[in-house]
Amino acid sequence: MNDPLFSPEKLSQSVVQAGDLLGLVRAEVARILGFKCESISALYNGRLLLEEGTKAWREAVLFVRFYQLLDERMAGDEARMVNWLRREQEALGSSPFYLIIDEGRLADVVAYLEQQS
Repeated sequence: MNDPLFSPEKLSQSVVQAGDLLGLVRAEVARILGFKCESISALYNGRLLLEEGTKAWREAVLFVRFYQLLDERMAGDEARMVNWLRREQEALGSSPFYLIIDEGRLADVVAYLEQQS
């Protein structure tokens, strides 16, 4: 795992950046990672790094993968990315936003995007 994405610093920064670029508020990113509000604030402020081997780490890797797949699919068009995230996707049976934030189904949405690539 020499990929810099998998250093605690880089992965933590990547999660914050992806959340910001997708228009997610901190509480939504916290739900994705399974964090409490004080932990997500520390992550955003750089006082906390994701720890390898934790559930939050695994979800963060998936979340960054989700962002990368969506970025690739939408050719970097942030407005289209946010629109796709928020709109109901017939193939998924709901909006990806709802599936990821409320249902904890990030892995399903990533799998869908990987199949589309």
